[in-house]
Amino acid sequence: MLKGLNKQQVTAIEAVGNILLTACPGSGKTRTLTHKIAYELEKSVESKKVIIAVTFTNRAAEEIQRRIRDFNMDDRTLWAGTIHAFCLEWIIRPYRCYLDELKNGFSISDEYNSERIINNLKTEYGLRFFDNVSTRYLPTGEKEEVTFRELLDEYHEILAKDKLIDFDQILHYSYKLISSYPKIASILKKMFHLICVDEYQDTQQLQYSILSSIIKAEGGSCKMFIVGDSDQAIYGSLGGVAKNHKEIEYEFQETFLSKELTGNYRSNQQIINYNKNFQITDVDILALGSNAQDRAIIKYDTEIDKDNLVVEIARIIEEKIGEGIPENEICVLAPNWYLVIPMGRRLKTLLPNVKFDAVGLSPLQKNRENIWFKIARLFLVSPSPTSFIIRKRWSSELLLELESFGITLFENLNFRSKKLLKVINSISSTNTDGIEHLEDCFSQLLDRLQINLVSNKLLNEQLTSFIDGAKKRLNNPDFDMAKDIHSFRKMFKHEEGVVVNTCHGIKGEEFDTVIAFGLLHGKVPNWNENNDIAAKKLLYVICSRSKRALYLFSETGRTTQSGRQYCPTNQLTTVVYNYD
Repeated sequence: MLKGLNKQQVTAIEAVGNILLTACPGSGKTRTLTHKIAYELEKSVESKKVIIAVTFTNRAAEEIQRRIRDFNMDDRTLWAGTIHAFCLEWIIRPYRCYLDELKNGFSISDEYNSERIINNLKTEYGLRFFDNVSTRYLPTGEKEEVTFRELLDEYHEILAKDKLIDFDQILHYSYKLISSYPKIASILKKMFHLICVDEYQDTQQLQYSILSSIIKAEGGSCKMFIVGDSDQAIYGSLGGVAKNHKEIEYEFQETFLSKELTGNYRSNQQIINYNKNFQITDVDILALGSNAQDRAIIKYDTEIDKDNLVVEIARIIEEKIGEGIPENEICVLAPNWYLVIPMGRRLKTLLPNVKFDAVGLSPLQKNRENIWFKIARLFLVSPSPTSFIIRKRWSSELLLELESFGITLFENLNFRSKKLLKVINSISSTNTDGIEHLEDCFSQLLDRLQINLVSNKLLNEQLTSFIDGAKKRLNNPDFDMAKDIHSFRKMFKHEEGVVVNTCHGIKGEEFDTVIAFGLLHGKVPNWNENNDIAAKKLLYVICSRSKRALYLFSETGRTTQSGRQYCPTNQLTTVVYNYD
């Protein structure tokens, strides 16, 4: 199983006890993590204890599960997902009866709904659109927000009235349960064999507290395998805390063996040397891949106007494809969606014969925790031998979530997920409009399952939020999104195309050619995190995605809401380098 791994990777995987693994870009972090999981799955097969993999994104969780399946291993004792999904499945839903706020039922306020409420309140309170209102909680149970506390209190009152909780309340109530009832943590510790945490450097303090409560609980022998890189900590403005070795040990009250992955199999040495301009730590990284000594292309343009930028990026894409670079080895990225989405749409228009993997261009992105998003993906991903396992898992998760709405489907517990899939697979619609197609499918599903929305207020409100949120994005002229069902289906298809995404969205991925634009002060870093270290870390993540070619743009012509011109990112303009 460990063939093909280097000595550092094997040592980390075979190490006994709690492990803190620091992994530089391109060092095979995900490969090491999945091999560790497979290694421990084999060891725990008799005990039936569960291995937990807490990832930063759903996409990362699915990638881990896919790789484990490629090992042809029994993954029934593996659970992978985000910290919010972990809290919902293992803490809140099983033990919600212990909290007055949740015992009578709840549903999740998705990103669209929470943004809508807060933006309306900002208008009422005379705040500006870009004024930041934190909804995070401290481990003490106190709300982090101080300046706009009255607005935040009213926001929470609105959620409570509709029996909704947002993402930060998922963490808050989970910690409240696990700290108020220590037996919960003890039960979980006895159930788990290993908890893996990916991208630990972007973990919030409250998330650390939830996981450490489990590890510090009485009984059980659960261990930790924590992986990350403090140089890639880019979620500081969202509460991410890049703890060092000593701080990790203090948090969990356990000894952690410190291991490193320092070899870079992704980038050539020239790219690695350029990235040192943004590296915060003094880790010496050596290129070990077959491309180690290849010549890199590194360009930086501060003169091109934003209106001419898309033509130049299209030219670079065509040039790279002409050189034989596969489309999926090219990435176009920017600091935020408001820059990415129009760029993606215009590139598709200029390059009709080029395929694009622009999953972020779907109107459904901001509704991922809405139950109707989870129903929609079962309709949007067509049945096939390759999709069967993932669709079956989605079906099982959906059945559990429906139970939180008071809806239990089918009597035979062993075949419920297959029965639900059979019902969904039998439903079709002739509507070509994406929203109308989904609404038709939803209606048919409700009829087949005999679910009455009128008598289930929470489920009905989730549907309204899901549809309204999607329509709002579709009708936003800045996004100019495709509205047909074929484009909706592409959201769940990882095509062999040019990736168009945000800097945060491509974290952990790699490409031959990276084209980054919008590298402007106020965007890198954003106004809410305006400091040198935050900017350097974001630039480090951007540049370290590239294997061989790096094109950087701080374009002119972009202005703030007050009409002031954006300037190039300071931390980039101060770099002394002989660009191509």
